[in-house]
Parts: sequence; C-alpha cells; structure tokens
Amino acid sequence: MFVYQNHCIMKILQPLIFILFYVLSAFTSSAQILNIEQERINSDTSRWAGSAKTSIQYSKIGQELFNGSAYMHIQYKTKRSIFLTLSEYNLTKASGSDIINAGAQHFRYNYKLNNRFTGEMFTQFQFNKVLKVKFRWLLGVGPRVNIVKTKPFSLFLAVSYMYEYEELYDSDILNHNHRLSSYISSNLKIKDNLSLINTTYFQPKINKYSDYRLLSQSDLKVGITKHFSFLISYIYFYDAFPAIGVPKETQYLANSIAYNF
Repeated sequence: MFVYQNHCIMKILQPLIFILFYVLSAFTSSAQILNIEQERINSDTSRWAGSAKTSIQYSKIGQELFNGSAYMHIQYKTKRSIFLTLSEYNLTKASGSDIINAGAQHFRYNYKLNNRFTGEMFTQFQFNKVLKVKFRWLLGVGPRVNIVKTKPFSLFLAVSYMYEYEELYDSDILNHNHRLSSYISSNLKIKDNLSLINTTYFQPKINKYSDYRLLSQSDLKVGITKHFSFLISYIYFYDAFPAIGVPKETQYLANSIAYNF
C-alpha cells in the first residue's frame, strides 16, 4: 500500500517537477542583456583576476533531464586600462531535445581618462534558442562616469551608443538597430565579506524610444573564503518588443557559488 501511494505521488509530481525545472532554466537564460558591470572586479593593483562557475545536473523522472552551464570572466588591469572578457553557455535537454541552448561572448576595454571619467568600448556575440535569437552582434562605445566612490559605497553611470545586428529563428528579416546602452551601478560594502550590488540597464532604440529593454539585477554577495563567495541574485528583465512567442517580462531569484582568482 505504501509503495503504491508513493508511486501515485511521484506520478502526480513528475510533470510538476519537469515544469518547474523548465521554468527555472528558461529564466536563467531569458535576459538578453549581459550584466558586465556586476562581474567587474575592483582592484587597486595591476594584475590578472577572474571568476568561474560551472554546473552539471542529470535526473530521470519519467523523462531524462540534463542541464549543464559554464561561465568564465577574466580581467586584466593596468594603471589606466582594463581588458575584460566574459563567456557563458547554458544547455538544457529533455529526452534528447534542446529546451535551452544559449551562449554569449563579451569583450570590453576601459581606458581611465581621469579620476571621474572612463572611456568604454565593447563587442558581444550571442545566441539564444528560447529567445529565438539565432545570432546577435553588438558593438558599442561611450563614457563611464564615477559619481561617488568611497570605501563603503560607489556609484557609476554610463551611456553608450550601441549598434545591433540580429538574426532570428523562423524569420528571414535581418535587424540592424541603433540603440543607447545606459546603466547605473551601485556597490555598498556592508562588511568586509558582505556587499550589496545593484545594476540597472536601459537600452532603447535611438529612433524609437518605446522599443526598449530593461534589466535590473541585485546581488547580495557573501565572501566565504579568499577565493569562494556565495551570491543571492534577483533579476528582472523586460523587453517591450520581443520576438513572437517570447514573453515581455521575466524575473527570477537564484543562488550561486563563485570561484574568484
């Protein structure tokens, strides 16, 4: 009787677990904007630095589910320059079919003009099956302004021109867009091992401000050791004109552990 009840419970829970897994995976790949500012490593010394995350998950509850993700951020800093690269990939399969297949590669160069102004240049390559983005290329340039920078609190503002080339699945249309890519970023150091970080991006088309993307991410970062940290992240994303069949709004709460070097 007990075995039969467990079998019935699992039969009921099976589709619910699958749906929950799919939704969480979709949320983690839904944002079209990479939050580079959140990954910037602040250091007063000229050196290499970076962080890495990876995860693999396999389960079989009626259907086979596989999820694998990899992330790496590498940064090199000199007296005036910062070279930054970020790579990420996420693959989720159910019974051999792709549910999530998304990846991005970002390169950024910063040149410090003075204590307040920094020039930024960046380029990005991206694909995302959930968002129906077959290929997207970005190229941008603009200033980053130091509004406040003290030991416990810092605030930065940036506004860049960004060219966007985009190919979508199930469409022969090639999109060539000109956007502003602006963000405001704050970092509050509550304790030596505890920080609260927020970054909000706003990316409207230059010739049509009603067509915009908005990303806001808040992270509570807890230092565990010199090299490991634990993060609680809340992310909200909105796209005023997404591809057909893609939701305008997504949000999620996530936990992660990062290795910093």
